[in-house]
Amino acid sequence: MAEILTKPANSTQGTLHVWRFVDGKLGHEKQTLGLTQALAEKISVDVRDFDVRTSNTWRAEIKAHLQKRTHVQCRPDLIVGAGHATHWPMLMTRLFCGGHTVVLMSPSLPVGLFDLVFAPHHDRRRGANNVIETLGVIGPTQQSEKDANAGLILLGGVNRHFEWRDDEVFCQVESVMRANPELDWTICDSRRTPSSMSSALNMLADGMFTSWQDAAPDFLESRLPTAAQVWVTADSVSMLYEALSAGAVVGVMELPLKRPKRSNKLVRGLLKLHENGQIHLSHESPRMPIKAATSRTMSESRRCADIVLERLFFLA
Repeated sequence: MAEILTKPANSTQGTLHVWRFVDGKLGHEKQTLGLTQALAEKISVDVRDFDVRTSNTWRAEIKAHLQKRTHVQCRPDLIVGAGHATHWPMLMTRLFCGGHTVVLMSPSLPVGLFDLVFAPHHDRRRGANNVIETLGVIGPTQQSEKDANAGLILLGGVNRHFEWRDDEVFCQVESVMRANPELDWTICDSRRTPSSMSSALNMLADGMFTSWQDAAPDFLESRLPTAAQVWVTADSVSMLYEALSAGAVVGVMELPLKRPKRSNKLVRGLLKLHENGQIHLSHESPRMPIKAATSRTMSESRRCADIVLERLFFLA
C-alpha cells in the first residue's frame, strides 16, 4: 500500500521516501505511524508499507534493484519498523536498496546494526550513540477539541507483570465514577480482560460499557482525542501513552505486582511519568485535579522526527 503524506505547500525541502515495515500488530503499526505522521508535519513524505508476513513484497523490491529495474527516485531514504519480525527484512532492504534504518522499541538484534534505535526509557538501553531513549512508546498525536463531560476508562487484563483481580479493579472503577459524577463515563475492556470482569461491567448503566468485541475498529481513535479525562489500568501501557498523546488528563488504576521485589520496567515507566507530573495514581485519590489538557500533551513522536531529520538528513 502506498500513502502520500504532505507538508503544507510552503515546504521547500525535497520529498523523503519512507519504507514502513509492518507486522500486523496494531501497537507496532501505531508507533511507526506516529513517526511518519510527525515527519510529514515537517517535510514532504512519501510512505510505502511493506507487510513482513508476506515476504514477496519487500523481496520483490530487492530483486528489482539487483536487476536494475528501478531508478534512484524509487529507493528508500528511510526504512522504519517496530517489532522483532521487521528487523531482518529492514536490514536486508538497506543492504541491497540503500537508506537509513530506524527501529522503534528495543530490537532483538544488536543495536549497532541499525542507524537509529528509539527505545523506551524503562528498557534501560543506554551506552550507544545511536540509541535514543523515549518516554514510553511513541504513537500518533491525536488532538481535537475536548468534551469537558467525557470520561473514558480503559481496562487491560491478565498479564505477566501485575496481578489482575476482578473485584479490586471493579471497586476502582466504581470509585472513579462516584468521585466524578459530573462526567459521562464510557468503559472499555480489551482482549485480555477476563470474561467474568466484562460480565460484571455489563451490569452497569445502559450504554456505559462497550466491549472490544462490539466496538467499531476506530472506536478508541475517535474517543481518545475528545475525552477530557482517561483512566487506564497499570498494565495497559500502549493505551496510557496514546491517552497522553491525545492530550487527556490521565489517571492510572494501580494493580498489585506479581513480583514486588523484582524490578519491573512498566512500573519504572509509570513512576517516571508520575515524577514528571504527567499521570495521577489511583492511591492518591479517585478524583484528579483537572489541568489544562494541552499542557500535558506528549510530543515524543515529534521529538523523534526532529532527531531523525537532524541526525540522518542534516535537516534542522
